[in-house]
Amino acid sequence: ASLSKVETQRSEFIANVSHELKTPMTTISGFAEGILDGTIPPERERDSLEIIVSETRRLSRLVRRMLELSRLQSSERVAAQEQFDVAEVLLRVLVSLESKITEKDLDVQTQLPDGPVMVWGDPDAVTQVCYNLLDNAVRYTPRGGTVTLLVTKEKQDFILRVTDTGPGFTAEALARAGELLYTEAARSDTAHQGFGLYFARKVALSHSGTLRLSNTPGGCAELRLPICEQIEK
Repeated sequence: ASLSKVETQRSEFIANVSHELKTPMTTISGFAEGILDGTIPPERERDSLEIIVSETRRLSRLVRRMLELSRLQSSERVAAQEQFDVAEVLLRVLVSLESKITEKDLDVQTQLPDGPVMVWGDPDAVTQVCYNLLDNAVRYTPRGGTVTLLVTKEKQDFILRVTDTGPGFTAEALARAGELLYTEAARSDTAHQGFGLYFARKVALSHSGTLRLSNTPGGCAELRLPICEQIEK
């Protein structure tokens, strides 16, 4: 029964990965062929090339994310790499999302500690998790809405809460939050597969932390990581 379950999960993983890669590849191929055969007029070629570039970058991100997942699945715990300030990481992520925030005229409210919040682990992986959570909050918050970023310390844990005034998570998304490739993108009746939440949850677990979802009533994601004093070095 265990082997059968593993085989089923492997088959689902391959099917979902194939679907994720097929979408940008189809778009790239379609626009490139349209330019070459003249279906797309010259005045629209630049716009088409911009779409090709955008989809190529997205394809690159998907491949990189799959490699990151493969690395995470090879070990339940991350090898401690370095001490870093997770509050500084959050500020950098906010800056990188500034254009998206401005474009949607969002109100971003932040409550960060005065001093650094030091954790021990993989700064690149934690940065990607913070980006995933904040990017999804920005994406699903309607124009003129609010995204709230709250950082606190509770006992010996660092806690990041990202809330938004979007539609919140579906009941199915909350129930299936830990499943492979079922992500926080399921905020509507048309849920889709992806890597974001699964990757974030794996990173949290590998750092002896947790990731929880809720509706408040908008979407809320809570990332909890032990600060340096509580992590075995």
